Amino acid sequence: MQDPMRRASFLWMAITAISLVAVICGGYWLFKGHGKEALPPAPAPSLPKMANLPRKQPEIKPPPKPTYAPDAPVLEQARQALREGITPADAFAMAATLPEKPERADAAFLLLEYAAESGNAEAAMAVGEYYDPSLDLPSGSIRKNPAYALEWYQIALEGGHPESRNRLTNLRRWVVASAENGAADAQALLNTWP
Repeated sequence: MQDPMRRASFLWMAITAISLVAVICGGYWLFKGHGKEALPPAPAPSLPKMANLPRKQPEIKPPPKPTYAPDAPVLEQARQALREGITPADAFAMAATLPEKPERADAAFLLLEYAAESGNAEAAMAVGEYYDPSLDLPSGSIRKNPAYALEWYQIALEGGHPESRNRLTNLRRWVVASAENGAADAQALLNTWP
């Protein structure tokens, strides 16, 4: 009679030990963030404005919302040409001949970026212009970004594009003015300017 009681007692202790290990492992798993959705970041505290500091303006305006259907005809033509393996030279030529439609800038950008990544200095210059916040050129849904403009202009310069040096000079003036107005991104870009 004592042997079955010992077995039951041992079984009860084993079940308790396994349950305890499961609870500890589960707690550790939850504590480390597994099994739960990420919480949204807490909002930044609102600090009082100081009267003697200039008000910071947004450095770059966001791109406008596209006014065309996602599969607009000109954009679809560019995508189709890239899927079919258009050459970089033909992609550059096609970008220049796209008809004037609302989605033209995005379609041309796809083709120009492909040509630029293949070493076409003129296409690299055009891609840099899309990103350049110092230029008031249509850029479709491409967000202005001075760091990207700098990279593409340097590629154009290395490829021997004659206008790239002037674009780099104008971009640097814009970045200096933005940094003087308190734009931290512009100051960071100036600190790494080649």
